[in-house]
Amino acid sequence: MSLYDNVIKYKKIITILLVLIVLQIILLSVDLFSAIYKYFLLEELDLLDRYGKNSWVIITGGSSGQGRDFALAFAKRKFNILLIGSKRSDKTKDLINNLYPSVQVDIIYKDFSKAFEEEFFKDIEEKVKNIDVSLLINNVGNRVGWKPYHEMPTSYINGSIATGTIVQARLTQIVIPVFLKRKERNLKSGLINMTAQCLHPNYLLGITTSNEISVPYLSVYEGANAFGFYHGSSIYKEYKNDFDMLNIMPGAVVTDNTDYLRDTIFSVKSDIFVNNIIKMLGNVNGNTCGYWGHAFSPVIINIFPFLKDKILEKVGLTIASDFMKNNNKNKYNLT
Repeated sequence: MSLYDNVIKYKKIITILLVLIVLQIILLSVDLFSAIYKYFLLEELDLLDRYGKNSWVIITGGSSGQGRDFALAFAKRKFNILLIGSKRSDKTKDLINNLYPSVQVDIIYKDFSKAFEEEFFKDIEEKVKNIDVSLLINNVGNRVGWKPYHEMPTSYINGSIATGTIVQARLTQIVIPVFLKRKERNLKSGLINMTAQCLHPNYLLGITTSNEISVPYLSVYEGANAFGFYHGSSIYKEYKNDFDMLNIMPGAVVTDNTDYLRDTIFSVKSDIFVNNIIKMLGNVNGNTCGYWGHAFSPVIINIFPFLKDKILEKVGLTIASDFMKNNNKNKYNLT
């Protein structure tokens, strides 16, 4: 091969590499501008006008944390609230009654770990028939962690799977016919699923690692969250023209139950997180993070891919340690 042929060959290779680099820069720029708009410039819609006065918001797991913050936020916006969860939901109801006395609040008491039982959702179905449900927030999850996994009590495995999979699947199935009937009356409806960050885009140095996000010591909880993500993604693709939908992919959210996550990178307080999500309703649809830091974390992974496993290991160990300690099973060495 002549010198001229070699020069032409290398020019082609360099041109292809430059095109690929330019394409990556364009994609990153688009993502950046989209994120700036979504997380910093977006303005909340008039939700009561959009979804209907005197309509109801169903919230699972509203006794504390994000669920309670969702309940308070929507009550403040004058929506009626149906809480589905434990007896501890009474405290949320009392708080709403004191702060927003004109708002109706009802509770259906449930132990979500028994969601597999045949009659579990019957009273919920009956309730939904008699109220105007405009929004469903599938919030409840059963965060369990253990080390080593093979010694985790089976009750935690069963409970986490039932809570994290069946509840979202069945409640979504129950409300969709209601949403479709509301659409016939030119009324908007909305669905919010709290799921998980299962994947991240790969670019720059990130091409050297896989694009999955999996946290050790949380296998059952992670698996249930992954179900929520893929179930929600499929529902969105099927019904995206029928109602608003957010499939939220959270990172570390600090609540009264997860204070141990305060020092985790890009952690956010629950009330800020919830209000960010509410701001997106009707403005954004599909899979999205609820906080700019959670959306930015994949950028860190792609710049410093060697940190990925170390960070996930630390997060998993922190959550598992806290769970085992609180459940009086801390005889295992978690150092």
